[in-house]
Amino acid sequence: MNMTLTQIASAMASSIEQDHDLTVGRVCIDSRAVRKGDLFFCIVGQKLDGHEFARQAVENGACAVVASAPLDLDVPVLLVRDTTSALGRLARAWREKTRARVIGVSGSAGKTTVKEMLAQVLSAAGRTAKNFRNLNNQIGLPLSILEMDGDEDFWVLELGISRPGDMDELGYILAPDAALLVNIGACHLEGLGSLAGVAEQKAVLLDHVRKGGFACVNADYPELMQESTKRSPKLVTFSGTGARADYSCLRQENVAGAISYTFRVGHEELRCTVSAGIHVAENLAAVVAMAMELGMTFATIESALSAYSPVAQRFVQTRVGTWLFIDDTYNANPVSMARSIGEAKRLGEGKRLVLVLGDMLELGRDSVRAHRELGGLIADTGASHCFFQGRYAEDVKDGLGDYNGIFMKVSGAEEVLQALNAVRRDQGVMLFKGSRGCKMEQYYSALERSWA
Repeated sequence: MNMTLTQIASAMASSIEQDHDLTVGRVCIDSRAVRKGDLFFCIVGQKLDGHEFARQAVENGACAVVASAPLDLDVPVLLVRDTTSALGRLARAWREKTRARVIGVSGSAGKTTVKEMLAQVLSAAGRTAKNFRNLNNQIGLPLSILEMDGDEDFWVLELGISRPGDMDELGYILAPDAALLVNIGACHLEGLGSLAGVAEQKAVLLDHVRKGGFACVNADYPELMQESTKRSPKLVTFSGTGARADYSCLRQENVAGAISYTFRVGHEELRCTVSAGIHVAENLAAVVAMAMELGMTFATIESALSAYSPVAQRFVQTRVGTWLFIDDTYNANPVSMARSIGEAKRLGEGKRLVLVLGDMLELGRDSVRAHRELGGLIADTGASHCFFQGRYAEDVKDGLGDYNGIFMKVSGAEEVLQALNAVRRDQGVMLFKGSRGCKMEQYYSALERSWA
């Protein structure tokens, strides 16, 4: 960002006593992280109120403060009705100044992975910026935008929603030139209600695509397609299952430790060999569709993807002795859980499969049903062991049916270690996954340290 205080005040519809030509290059919402010349926003959260830390921010070098209540400080205070909304308006104003082509990415599973893959691919065509990790809500998205210098060629930003109205707010802030809807699934149902509700709210992003822009949408999800066709001025489709679409992944084959994918693009069949892991057919189809629509050649896309490395805690594979450990602990919902388990089974190729899983949260009234269905999925894999942490363990157990493996409800990694002591010398695959609140990375770290 590079704006004067007067421009900032105007963007936020804030009052300021006099014109200030002081230029601000960075905003901050954490008083401890403030650097000299920063603009500090007093964000009001569930636990903390940024107004209480404004003085500390000034002491640390903040040149001005954005607040929703008067403050007696030695720097200009820009008063607004709501500081979070003001942060979004400022980000929108900065977005208007960039020359970059702006791409918004959303979906129920894999959006961070797709965002990272797409950003890497587009970097081969020009300067590319992206949001850090998954800073994708009404605070994270504006902060990501305001970190960008505006001279990039591409911005790739993911948007995450959990309730009706979220996408409208995020879409206004981003105003993308192109939208990418990766998929939909049963996630955040506490706020969004149903799969149809998820599809409807995801598709709202298309309402905010700029004139002359386009949207890439996964044709494998009928509800998403139905909602998208109501909105987009130009719709480009892709498929990870070989379905009829503008860009379709027809098949995948294991080739010398990598995976070769065959895509149908128009009347051509194109091959791409990559080493990426989890459910990449869908992810790759999304990336190929968006990148080619933005003018890149398939050869350049393939070259860029060959260097892709997974994001931390998102199906990262590590050899530990004779075992393959898979850290997919960042989050979980029914879509991502099913895909992760399926991919872990495929990677095991008949070896022992161990699942260390946690609750899938924020599913509302579908929680019990979803966890019983997970039990059925576990039984179908033939996993030798399943360890489950969380309040829905009994529901998972109820869904196991005639499962022949060992199922244990656990509360710590030591229980898992003891139960697996007899099979340490075997060859196998161990998958760790659960919702963010379960902190399944603690199991992964403990077992990785103690396993060899």
